[in-house]
Amino acid sequence: SEALPHAQTNTEHLIQKSFSCVLCSQRKVKCDRRPGGCVNCAKGCVPCIYKAPPPPRRRKKGMRDVDTTTRLRIYENALRQLGVDPENLVKQEIPNDPADGEVSEINGFPERGGTGMHQNSNSTAEVGVLISEKGKSRYLENGIWTSLRSEFRDTKEILDESSDEDDLSKEYDTPALKSIAPNGAGILFESQALSIHLESLHPEPGQVLNMWQAYLDNVDPLVKVFHTPTVQQIILDASSDMGLIPRNVEALLFAIYCITVESLNDRDCLSILGRPKTIALQQFRCCAQRALINVNLLRTSDMMVLQAFTLFIMSLQNFDARVIWMWSGIAQRMGQRIGLHRDGAKLGLPPFEVEMRRRLWWQIMMLEGYAQKLAGTGSAGTILKGDVSMPSNVNDSDLFVSMKESPKEREGATEMMFFLIRCHVGEFLKRSADSHTTFDGVWHRLTFSAAHVAIKDKAIGELQTLFQTKFLQYCDPSIPWHFMCSQLGTAIIFMLRFMAHSTEYSSGDLSQSEKDTMFDLAVKLLAAQNLAYTMKEMQGFVWHVNLNFQWKAFVYVLSELRYRTKGAQVDHAWKEVGKSYNSHPSFDKALAKRALPIAVNNLTLKAWE
Repeated sequence: SEALPHAQTNTEHLIQKSFSCVLCSQRKVKCDRRPGGCVNCAKGCVPCIYKAPPPPRRRKKGMRDVDTTTRLRIYENALRQLGVDPENLVKQEIPNDPADGEVSEINGFPERGGTGMHQNSNSTAEVGVLISEKGKSRYLENGIWTSLRSEFRDTKEILDESSDEDDLSKEYDTPALKSIAPNGAGILFESQALSIHLESLHPEPGQVLNMWQAYLDNVDPLVKVFHTPTVQQIILDASSDMGLIPRNVEALLFAIYCITVESLNDRDCLSILGRPKTIALQQFRCCAQRALINVNLLRTSDMMVLQAFTLFIMSLQNFDARVIWMWSGIAQRMGQRIGLHRDGAKLGLPPFEVEMRRRLWWQIMMLEGYAQKLAGTGSAGTILKGDVSMPSNVNDSDLFVSMKESPKEREGATEMMFFLIRCHVGEFLKRSADSHTTFDGVWHRLTFSAAHVAIKDKAIGELQTLFQTKFLQYCDPSIPWHFMCSQLGTAIIFMLRFMAHSTEYSSGDLSQSEKDTMFDLAVKLLAAQNLAYTMKEMQGFVWHVNLNFQWKAFVYVLSELRYRTKGAQVDHAWKEVGKSYNSHPSFDKALAKRALPIAVNNLTLKAWE
């Protein structure tokens, strides 16, 4: 009977969960391992065959697979039992020959003062760690990840990081999309020769218009990759007959569906689409992948396809960071192929096209920075390169396809305000960068200790003044996205000052006053970030806050809370940590199996002890 699998003995339960069926194993999808046949095979009307995997290789007697981090913790506990404090030994230099399975450090990494916030001030070499074991390796070149290296219990937590899609995603029931892997591999390896029609998989016309309105409310004020009035007319024309729309338009529509659903809460998604958010996301992700395959993503030079691909990547929150980083690199290469890295005005292009190309290229650069941060990888080398000017501070109504002259920039609040604040940060970092950049590369001058902190603070102060005079003084707090702009400007200044004071390449310990300054800045940054989580008016923008979560400040606060145990500021810091845990999706129980949340959770437990 149907209830039989839920009423098994303990022995049967173990047998059932021991391995997946052959088909699910080959397709790398979740198998419910029902003895009578799994659900996936039943849906596909194919025989469900269970074949036991080959037995594991026998270990040599007495051998234990204990990673270096675990071994170090055992040794530290043993030292404490003998009355020796390991913290007093960190200043002693101990020769180290990293073996297979160990973390190989490129530079020294002190424990105190920010869990790895300090490096050799005279070094221009790249800073990172290599994780290697049994033929696998991963190079982490990101200050967030390297500072957390000691929080991993096992190197497998980094090397075999699980994707949320492995466990949370449900395949789309439509037979035409069964070949699309939920982990995103389909975009690269599915054949375009198998043309699949998607017109029946669009939402109903009324739902499409409601989705578009949600996009205008939640996404368009923050992300400007196209001319909204032009796309709105395309959507109105397409909604009457989805079977007649060009493939590039279809790819853009499904990308818009994806990022719109990501911006909705469960209640609003159910109201608009009549289905839960998790189901809608998975369905539209599969459709978007198929639409991008249909349009020949890797070969196309169509700018609308690149707009679709960029929005699609941005919609993939709680997705495998390694995949997002790879895809952002593809988007960047596509942009270079189209010539987006060269300013359109210098190429003699029409003014309207110049503006659209600038918007898209700047968004791709922002996306690349986000992907690098999450994946813990090195810079692709071209981020913030090229000669592309920032988009103009104008409303979409100031732009039209046949315009002959460049639009006159407005003075005051425009639809581009939020986007341009972020662009100014990129321009600021671009001016500050030098030839010796690491992963945190464009942040190098801010974190490089050779530049006095007063000089860095002065430069940041000038940027703060620019924000105030050009944008923030015109913000009306009663308008949600204006308030979001104000919060963004405030958070950015806190972030830049925190980076400037971190002196990541400094060889010496920070003074207590400098640590206090950094701690105060980091807590303020978390508080500014958490405000969006708690305000009703900001709920439509929470998806963007999640996308740009300040992991580095969060990690620094936790590392300091291991040593700061009393006082009002400590209580306030713990309150902000709690808000982040309650609000950010990475800390959800079902999503916390990825490497970064695992390490942060371990650090939190240490700080709480």
